[in-house]
Amino acid sequence: MFTRTTSPEFDLVLQGATGFTGRLAAKEIAQRAPSGFRWAVAGRSADRVGQLAAKFGVPGVVADGLNRSAVDQLARRTRVVISCAGPFARYGDHLVDACAQNGTHYADLTGELPWIQRVIERHHKSCAGTNTALVPCAGFDSVPTDIAVHAMAQELGEPARIHGFFTIKGGLNGGTLHSGLALGEDGELVGGKTQTREDPPVFPIPSLGRWAAPFLMAPVNEWVAARTDSLLDRESQGYQVNYSEHLSERSRFRAHTMASLLKLSNGLLAHRAGRQILRALGPKPGEGPSESSIQNGFARLVLLAGDLLAPKLTRQWIWSGDPSNLITVRCLVQTGLALAAGEASRGGVLTPVAALGDRLGERLLEIGAVTVS
Repeated sequence: MFTRTTSPEFDLVLQGATGFTGRLAAKEIAQRAPSGFRWAVAGRSADRVGQLAAKFGVPGVVADGLNRSAVDQLARRTRVVISCAGPFARYGDHLVDACAQNGTHYADLTGELPWIQRVIERHHKSCAGTNTALVPCAGFDSVPTDIAVHAMAQELGEPARIHGFFTIKGGLNGGTLHSGLALGEDGELVGGKTQTREDPPVFPIPSLGRWAAPFLMAPVNEWVAARTDSLLDRESQGYQVNYSEHLSERSRFRAHTMASLLKLSNGLLAHRAGRQILRALGPKPGEGPSESSIQNGFARLVLLAGDLLAPKLTRQWIWSGDPSNLITVRCLVQTGLALAAGEASRGGVLTPVAALGDRLGERLLEIGAVTVS
């Protein structure tokens, strides 16, 4: 079993700090970190890391994700690493390996399921033995879904069929787009449903007076909810869930339009010519929405348990800010702060809820990131 022989220099290091999302995460840490918290920013460009470190008055660490020695040294210097440096299948392996080998807690923003499954195969068993928590999907994908489904499952206290319906307003940053492009280039796009029971692409939601459409991140969020179910062994406790996720639209026409747009975007990502179009027209790495757009975005997640015509329980989670930018960094930073505070209940390659239980949701409620009704 791994045991640290010295106290690390930092409580937390933010890797990929100089990108668009990384800069937002650095700002969030500066705002939310407790007094005396020791943190640093890290990235591959010495100049950009130095400028960002000076802005926040913290140390800077130069560490290219493709340099095994550099990320090993980074992992040794801190208790926790949180990473915005995607695509993770290309730039994340050495850092995750270093964290697993050095007993350093880790969280990131990935929604790259094939890569996550490879990380599970490499590190889940050993990290469970060392109580080292590796927590992928700790951003908008998939903290809002994971904590909401967990809360409803506990409230119900019995096996349940749960549908989740998202309404979102926000923009796209270059890092997110280029992670999707990389998945397409590597042939690792994830589509379709992960649950055994299929819903049609478009269907009415009678109790809400709205229509359901396919949601881009549903496969990832459904997988995370199912993995939490398994890791917490809810079946033996009598309250396992079967979860599926969708967009919520105000009309049948809009629902079919969104279904068509999702099919088109997946088609573009899957083919070289389509990726060239998206690369030319979309935001570049380091670019993203305006500050006004980030602040004015939102995400609303409505969960319905049981029959859609007359659900036995309805809960609504309303998140403030752009989902791909502000919400995602709040989720990631609170995950990192919780790990640094020693709030992880176990080790392994974990979902946010399997790692932190109710505490992550409590933290996000405490800072006003979300309200529940």
